[in-house]
Amino acid sequence: MQISLEAGSRHIKEQDAWAKELYPTVHERLKQAAETLPPDSLAQPFVDTLTELVQAQADTTGFVVLHRWVEILERHFPPQLPDPEHTTE
Repeated sequence: MQISLEAGSRHIKEQDAWAKELYPTVHERLKQAAETLPPDSLAQPFVDTLTELVQAQADTTGFVVLHRWVEILERHFPPQLPDPEHTTE
């Protein structure tokens, strides 16, 4: 049992080391792919949100907490304000 726990712990440490080493490269690829979208693309808010969430996850030692998710989503998907020029006739 002890050997199995040690092997599992070693495997997790190896995965973490691999991810920490590779993260800057894959995050840069994500940002480069995002830059290829036209600025007025309908996908832009989704790409910006994903990019920011990926960075937020990298900045933490655990998981991105719910209030941080909401802050990021609110920034990229704000509530639609009523259009003062729009009238119903």
